[in-house]
Amino acid sequence: MIKINTKHLKAIILIIFFICIFAFQKSNYLSIKTTIALFLDSVLPSLFPFILFTNILIQTSFKEFVVSVFKQKGYLIYVGIIGFLCGYPSGAKAAMSLYEQNLISKDEVKYLMTFANNCNPIFILSTVGICFLDNLYFGIILLISHYVSSLMLCIFNLTHNSIIHENNIKSNDFKDNSIKKLHKSFFEKIDTAIKNTFIVLGTILGYITLFNLIFSILQVLLTSLNISNNIICVISGLFESTKGIKDVFLNTNMSLNITLSIISFILSFSGFSIIFQIYSSIYKAHIKLSHIIKYKFIQGVLSSIITYIILNITTCTKVIKINILDFNQKIYYLICVCLLFIFSSTIKKVTRKN
Repeated sequence: MIKINTKHLKAIILIIFFICIFAFQKSNYLSIKTTIALFLDSVLPSLFPFILFTNILIQTSFKEFVVSVFKQKGYLIYVGIIGFLCGYPSGAKAAMSLYEQNLISKDEVKYLMTFANNCNPIFILSTVGICFLDNLYFGIILLISHYVSSLMLCIFNLTHNSIIHENNIKSNDFKDNSIKKLHKSFFEKIDTAIKNTFIVLGTILGYITLFNLIFSILQVLLTSLNISNNIICVISGLFESTKGIKDVFLNTNMSLNITLSIISFILSFSGFSIIFQIYSSIYKAHIKLSHIIKYKFIQGVLSSIITYIILNITTCTKVIKINILDFNQKIYYLICVCLLFIFSSTIKKVTRKN
């Protein structure tokens, strides 16, 4: 009997994938062309300011300010803020940066990976709510479901994990941190932040293109097997969320409540494209990929349930359609501040009890 080890299996999979690239050239070409257009039209405008904002925060003393306010749990809250407001995979990158500086432990990184990788509010409200769904009200429901499900995981894992309450890192006080910071001018910090932003965006585009390419090959096979179009669209979202959300809303014939619940699941699960980005950021901390998939799946289920409940109990049937050019940006900032306040106050109360 022939035994196939892991290395041989990986080689076989790569060879099959390479053959499929040649066999399905037309569908692959259309997939890449559509992906790049979707990235430039929908992903880049919403992600760029938040990724740039994250990189500027990293270059400044914002981390030390958060630690000075929240003391022992300041580093965890700092990563939480980044993960909640700046979008994936910023939370994973921030956590890994602190881990490499010996400011948080592996167990704390593992805990942060259960909730600190979320979609930024701009993407949910503008790209999904206004551009894709043409309805701000739906975007608000998806936003609430997304962040409430993440907060539920944050609190549940914090109260059920005693390791988090005992800090094993002796240098957790930033004042005692032996790492010397490079003194840079303001313009040098901005320059570094812009360069890092385009590196991150390039990586995101690469992952989105790769997983949409994989799905385009799979789609040909699923279509030849006469698989339902509804199922194919949902599977699309499991590979890459942006295209999947658009496909589920435009190309399925399910009821509105079910459609929005599935979109909510896709947003919180984030798709294998995002999950692999998260894993590539923190694998050096020896966090298992299965750990990330597990909690993203749980968050997806919680988020879809919350969305379905809200849609069924709400009496508001008003359709809020807004031209994106006329949308008041102050609403974004107000929501961000409210989410930041709720997250910070919740963590502070829970950590005091423990």
